[in-house]
Amino acid sequence: MDTNKQVLEFDWLVKLFEQTQTAMQARAARSVDISLVIRNWLFGWYIVDYQQNGSDRAEYGKQLLKKLSAKIKIKGCSERNLASFSKFYRCYSDILQAVPAKSLSQDAVTPEMGHSVNVESCFKLNKPATLQAATVKLANRFVLGWTHYVALLVVKNAEERRFYEIEAAQNSWGYRELERQINSALYERLVLSRDKQGVPNAMPDGSIH
Repeated sequence: MDTNKQVLEFDWLVKLFEQTQTAMQARAARSVDISLVIRNWLFGWYIVDYQQNGSDRAEYGKQLLKKLSAKIKIKGCSERNLASFSKFYRCYSDILQAVPAKSLSQDAVTPEMGHSVNVESCFKLNKPATLQAATVKLANRFVLGWTHYVALLVVKNAEERRFYEIEAAQNSWGYRELERQINSALYERLVLSRDKQGVPNAMPDGSIH
């Protein structure tokens, strides 16, 4: 074999290793980031559900987040962050309406079995397989990192929030760029400059048209 060709093929082999490593690192980083988003949504659900249904909720009142942050000792769960988790859940509270598992009050099953979940209370979330089914549903829905969703929480209108979420995902915006676009009122400017059909609409699969 020609020496130059050997060098080229070897260099390409090295490049393949490097490209694969970079791709896997990016995938791992995204997986960790999405896992954080899922965790924070679930934490928000627990808080809101407790505030609505907890037997001793009246005792805590507005002190709940302060006492909770002092008790659980989990990194990233400051009182302020817990408030963000609660708000995050409230903004995206409809996601688990069709989680494929049995009722949370019954034995859980695998997602493939296709049963509906009763999500009226997180206090019934005591089966590992049920929690797994919920995280699968959430993982298929969330597409951005936590800092992106923190930026999105300032957007009160759900349609407008979804627009920015889709645009950020499709255009690979960092959270600072997302903040810039929100602050520049991109959505409002599109609404004003076009008729409503000119504004990208969210499709069920997360694409826009």
